[in-house]
Amino acid sequence: MIGKSILNYEVKSLIGEGGMGSVYLASHIQVNRTVAIKSLLPQFMANQEIKQRFKNEASTLAHLQHPNIVGLFDYIEDETGMYLVMEYVEGIPLDDFITNVTGPMPEERAVPIIKEILAAFSYAHQKGIVHRDIKPANIIITQNDGAKILDFGIARLLGDGNHNLTKTGTQMGTVFYMSPEQVQGKKVDIRSDIYSLGVTFYQMLTGVNPYKGLTTEYEVYSRIVKEDLPPPQEIYPGIPTYLSTILKKALAKDPDDRFQTCEEFLGALEAKANISAPPVAKPIQNQVNQPSNHQKPIHKKSNGIAIAGLVMGILGLILSFIPFASFVGFLFCLLAIIFGAKGLSNVRKNQELKSSKGISNAGLIIGIIGLLISLIVSIGLIYVMNFQDSDNDGIINTRDMCPYEEGDYMNDGCPVYDSDNDGVTDDYDECVDEPGSSENYGCPWPDSDGDGVIDKDDTCPETPGDDPYGCPKEGSFVFWFDSDEIGNWDGNVSIYIDGEYAGQIDEWYSDNPGCGSNGCVTITRTPGYYRWSAQSENGSEWEGGTIEISANGCGDQQLYVY
Repeated sequence: MIGKSILNYEVKSLIGEGGMGSVYLASHIQVNRTVAIKSLLPQFMANQEIKQRFKNEASTLAHLQHPNIVGLFDYIEDETGMYLVMEYVEGIPLDDFITNVTGPMPEERAVPIIKEILAAFSYAHQKGIVHRDIKPANIIITQNDGAKILDFGIARLLGDGNHNLTKTGTQMGTVFYMSPEQVQGKKVDIRSDIYSLGVTFYQMLTGVNPYKGLTTEYEVYSRIVKEDLPPPQEIYPGIPTYLSTILKKALAKDPDDRFQTCEEFLGALEAKANISAPPVAKPIQNQVNQPSNHQKPIHKKSNGIAIAGLVMGILGLILSFIPFASFVGFLFCLLAIIFGAKGLSNVRKNQELKSSKGISNAGLIIGIIGLLISLIVSIGLIYVMNFQDSDNDGIINTRDMCPYEEGDYMNDGCPVYDSDNDGVTDDYDECVDEPGSSENYGCPWPDSDGDGVIDKDDTCPETPGDDPYGCPKEGSFVFWFDSDEIGNWDGNVSIYIDGEYAGQIDEWYSDNPGCGSNGCVTITRTPGYYRWSAQSENGSEWEGGTIEISANGCGDQQLYVY
C-alpha cells in the first residue's frame, strides 16, 4: 500500500493495524491535505458480513459532524479494496496517555476531558447512534488535552433494520468495558454506552482498568454482572467524593439506575463544578513566627552538594534503565558519586552538617547502583545494535527495516510478498493479483485465437488450431494431367500458388493419382482458399482460379490440353 495512490490520495506510511483493517497516513495529491485512510484487509473482501460492517461504519460516520468526533471525508470501494478517508488527528490514545503520561488523572485534568467525551456521545446519541465499543483505545487525546472519538466499526443506528449484524444475543465490543446487559447478550441502548463511559472515567481517575488483573473472560463477565467496582478512593485516595458518587451511578448494574443520557452525566459534573471553592488562607508567615526587630532569624547550615548528589543519583538511576538514555544516566550517576563523596567530606569537616550524612550516603549508593545498571544496559544496547537478529533472517536489527519479521536481504530485511503465488514478487510483478509467468513479468500469457495454446507457443497465434502448435490441421491438393486429353503433347507444366512456384508436372494419368503421387504437384497448406496458375515449357498458360484446401483433405485439379 505504501507509495500507492487511492484516487487522489498518496499513501505515505502505516499508522496502525487492527483485526479488520489497517490505517495509513496519506496526503491529497493536489491540495496537500493530510488524511488517515482505513483499509479493509484483503482476506475479508470475500466476507459479506465484515464488508457490510465496514460499510456501516462509513454510513455511521457520514451522520456525524462534531468537533470531538473524527470526521469522514470520503468512502471508496473499487476492485482493489474498501477504504474510509478520514480526518487525521495527531495525539495519543487515552489508554497510552494514562499509562505513559499522567497516571491517575487529577480532577482538574480528568473532568474537562470527560466533558468533551460526553459532549461527543451526547451528539451521537441524539443522532440515534449507539457506539457499543467505547474504550480508552478508541479515544485520542490531542496536544491541548482535547478528545477525539474514533472507530464506529460496530456502532448501529437505533431503529436500523439490519439485524444480521446487531441482533440480540450477539456480543460486540471490548469485554473490559462492556455493560452487564451487553455481556449477557441483551438488547443495548445509549445507557450501555454510559456504562462504558463510566468504566473509562474510572480508569482515568484511578490510573488502572478495574478488571485488568482477571485471567479469564468468565471471571470478567461474572464480575461485570454480579459485583460492583471497588470505590475508586481505595485505589487512589485523592479522588473527590462527588466524583465517586457520579461513578457509582454511571456504573449501576441496572440500566434504569444509571444516568439515562449523557446530558444527565454532564449535568452532575457541572453541578459540582459550579460550587464555590473555599477561601484561600493567608500565608502563615504573614501572621505568626515573624521575627521581632531585635530577633535575628535562625539559619541552619545546608549541605547543598549532598542534596544535589541525591537528586543526580535518582535521575541517573531512572535514566540508566532507558536504552539510548543510559549514557546520560551514567554521567548523572558519576556526578552523584562525586557529589555524595564531597558531601561526606563536608560532614567530616563540619559537624553542623551531620544531619546531611544520610543524604550524602544515599546519593553515593544510588549513584553506584545506577552506574552499574547503566553499564549493563549500555553493553546490552551495544550487543542489540551490533549482533542481535530478532527474526533470525541473517540481518542484524540495526540494518533490518523489519526486525521482528523474517525478510530478505535485498528488501532491507522485510518480507518479499508474492500476492498471487506465481513465483514473481510483487515488486517485479505487473499483475500482482493474477498468477502469471516470470517470462511475462508475472502476467499470464495471452491466447489471442482462443485455441488453448498460449501465443508464445502458438505458431498460428491469430488462427485457432488443433495441432500442438496452435495451427489448423493441414490439407493437401494435387495438380495432374489426364493422359487421354494430352495426345502427343509432352511438355512439362509448372504450377504456381499465390504467385509462388510450387512444382512441375512431368507425368500423366488417366485417373486422379491422389495427393503425394510421383509426377504430380502436391501442395500442403493450412485450410483456406488459394489462387493457382500454370505454365508449360512451350509457353502455354492456364489462368487458373481459386482452390479450397480443407483440414486433412486431398483435393485435386485436373489439367487438360486444348
